[in-house]
Amino acid sequence: MTVLRVAVAQLPNRVGDLEGNAERIIEAMAWAEQEAQADVLVLPELVLTGYPLADLVLHREFVDDAEEALDRLTKLSGRMTTILSTIDRVPPQRSWDTRERDVSIAAKLLCDGEVRGCYHKVLLPIYDLFDEARNFAPGSRPNLVWRIGDVVVGVSICEDMWSPDGPPEAQSAAGAQILLVPNSSPFHRGKARSRLDLTRKVALRNGVPVVYVNFVGGQDDVVFDGGSIIVDGEGTLLARGAEFDEDRFGVDVPVPEARPIKGPLGNVHTRPTPHRAPPGAWNPRPPLDDLEAVWDALVMGVRDYTERNGFKGVALGLSGGIDSAVTAMVAADALGPEGVLAVAMPAPDTPYEARVDAEALARNLGIAFDTVPVDTPTTEADVPDEAEPLTKEDAAVRRERRYARARAVALSDIFDERGYLVLATSNKTHISVGAANLLGDLVGGFAPLKDCPKTLLYDLGRYRNSIAEVCPRRILDMQSSSQATLPEGLPSYEVLDEIVERYVEHSASLKDLIDAGFDPAVVTNVMRSIDDAERIRRYTPPGIKITSRAFDQDRRMPLPNSWHAHRRD
Repeated sequence: MTVLRVAVAQLPNRVGDLEGNAERIIEAMAWAEQEAQADVLVLPELVLTGYPLADLVLHREFVDDAEEALDRLTKLSGRMTTILSTIDRVPPQRSWDTRERDVSIAAKLLCDGEVRGCYHKVLLPIYDLFDEARNFAPGSRPNLVWRIGDVVVGVSICEDMWSPDGPPEAQSAAGAQILLVPNSSPFHRGKARSRLDLTRKVALRNGVPVVYVNFVGGQDDVVFDGGSIIVDGEGTLLARGAEFDEDRFGVDVPVPEARPIKGPLGNVHTRPTPHRAPPGAWNPRPPLDDLEAVWDALVMGVRDYTERNGFKGVALGLSGGIDSAVTAMVAADALGPEGVLAVAMPAPDTPYEARVDAEALARNLGIAFDTVPVDTPTTEADVPDEAEPLTKEDAAVRRERRYARARAVALSDIFDERGYLVLATSNKTHISVGAANLLGDLVGGFAPLKDCPKTLLYDLGRYRNSIAEVCPRRILDMQSSSQATLPEGLPSYEVLDEIVERYVEHSASLKDLIDAGFDPAVVTNVMRSIDDAERIRRYTPPGIKITSRAFDQDRRMPLPNSWHAHRRD
């Protein structure tokens, strides 16, 4: 039996940190060659430059600097082969439009101080949050394979693997005995399961092992959750990397018998692969459950966004409600109690219980806490008659909005100007239907719960309490009373969140929702509220993606727009 010893280094995603990334790669190369004694080391997609790069690749100096960093790493490569993904300058070419592009996403095969091979990513996604085809030139040789000792390997990159008839199939048909796949695959709920399903399908379809290596770390509004995977040619899981943490491990992967070479073959080296005993029983770690994975994504997203943008810490308004409570708990777990400052800003009619619960939560978390009472900056009497609101809103709702604006000013005065990142506390449900207040719970530079439905927040609060009971039970038990924060005519949060998920994440039609059993009048009202709130969403701060389709990059709607799904018969 031929066994290829594969080392995996699941490194942090740091966009633009060429020097720091290079140092981490050097350390991984030394570990893999000297300690793991691996035949090949596989690293994540764009490990040298970070991902996503957006328009950084349009700066020629950045591309030059990346090439210089690659040259340095190449000279340090030894007898082991390193699969290192970076950007690569190529002859200008057109792909799907008339614009020429001269940079590709590449996987370099480094060995013996040389670049012994290069693969250019063929399939460039341009959907949801991905826009690689905007700036990168696609590769044109999907069937490249390379000999590493006695084993012929195929190398493809991320999206290449998601096509049922893509580069992995071309490489297998060309003679590859194992597929090595660097990835930059962001987290959303259920993604770990779909990754494993995909990897198994590719392995079974081609009859060869698959090594899937992912990034870890937060970047803007996405989180890369690691969870790298190795499966054998029958789809059996051999190893799984840590989720939401850096990791490195080595695995002796059995490869099938040599196949006829039917494609372009490059030689990295032809030194005999050392004979090794067949590996013992595998014991891969189980995946995280859903709530733990979401919690870890929120914590990592807040930590990396705060620290990598140079903030001293975070600050938030603590109201005694579930939104601000979960935000505070996530922030404390992300940055430690010393990195979180909370302020209760009670209005004259704020319930006493809310003040007590806010203070108790802060005390339990060990975060800094203060109270700054607020009052309305204006009253109904200050509004000119001709400027009276045309909408039929309850006076209490208008008064609460004025309190929210006063709180926003207080937060900015106290924290924003002193180098703290102010966290907005609103959630996906309120942002969807326009219940979030631009000058209230959406004030801040980052919104951790932006993609979290309201009902999920109670589950997350209970999950955090299962670790250590820090959130007062009254906050978790007030679900029914929180319904009062929704505009009139909207259903319960349980019904509302299901409609929002189907309409926003899956583009369900009015007919789809009615056929699913929802009340037609309720569905129409919810869809109308979501459509009407598009303008408000344009002004919201970035937040952490945890669902399959978040607002902003995943879902882009025109303003203004005269067509609406809820108006169709």
